[in-house]
Amino acid sequence: MADQSSKRLLHCVIVTPEKTVLDLKAAAVSLPLDDGSRGVAVGHAPFIGRLGTGEVRMSGVTGGGSGQTSVRTFVEGGFAEIGQNTVTIITQRAIDAGSLDPAEAAAELKRLAAEQATGDEAIEARMMAESAARERLRAARG
Repeated sequence: MADQSSKRLLHCVIVTPEKTVLDLKAAAVSLPLDDGSRGVAVGHAPFIGRLGTGEVRMSGVTGGGSGQTSVRTFVEGGFAEIGQNTVTIITQRAIDAGSLDPAEAAAELKRLAAEQATGDEAIEARMMAESAARERLRAARG
């Protein structure tokens, strides 16, 4: 039987096609949805949302063996399913935000800004890549 403290925590899982990136419990989660940020805590109404690019922030973390009380993970798109005190994130890419290099992220953003794009599709693709690089830089700076 679960103890009282675990009833006040969300079971949080982040998966990619290759592996389970995180599986832990947290008091609250902030999600970078496609249409803006959304916070989730125990008792939140169920929903499925489309993820944008940005940081998933988990606070009040227990488990995972790291001893951290908060975890930041950078994701690029995907979906989030919020259920009965669970948060499941399915994404193509998930990286520990603390491992991102600010200099590398800034160089990538600068390179993308200098690129020329011709045609609607190429311009849109470059703008999306720039937006992702900007979010990666923001996450790298913490």
